[in-house]
Amino acid sequence: MSMSTDPVFVRIRLLLGLALSMIALSAAAQPWEKLDARQRGVLAPFASSWNALPEEERHKLLGIAEHYPELAPEKQQRLRDQLDSWSKLTPEQRARAREKFEAFSKVPADKRETVRKMVREQQAARAASAVPPTTPGR
Repeated sequence: MSMSTDPVFVRIRLLLGLALSMIALSAAAQPWEKLDARQRGVLAPFASSWNALPEEERHKLLGIAEHYPELAPEKQQRLRDQLDSWSKLTPEQRARAREKFEAFSKVPADKRETVRKMVREQQAARAASAVPPTTPGR
């Protein structure tokens, strides 16, 4: 009998998984004031809204904060910038961003660059049409 089918091993894996998920969920439910200094530092853009965030989102953000120290300095900066941008979105904008990400994830890998190019072109066209005409110098 292999370890993966051994009933004792299966129970241990199940209990370990349950214990880890309970720890993660209890961490996600913590109010801002109960987060440690490292977590508050990484998640600072969410300081004023943390306690109002859905528990699932807090859980995901805590996971990000957990892996933050492992990142190279330039990736840490990029992540800080992304967290700052994300914190400024409304819940509706975040939901829309998640929908777009899920849709993009379903695009076959070999077609993704084509989709990226198309999106950039659409964004550029929208930005160009939103720029007010310049007035001649006086």
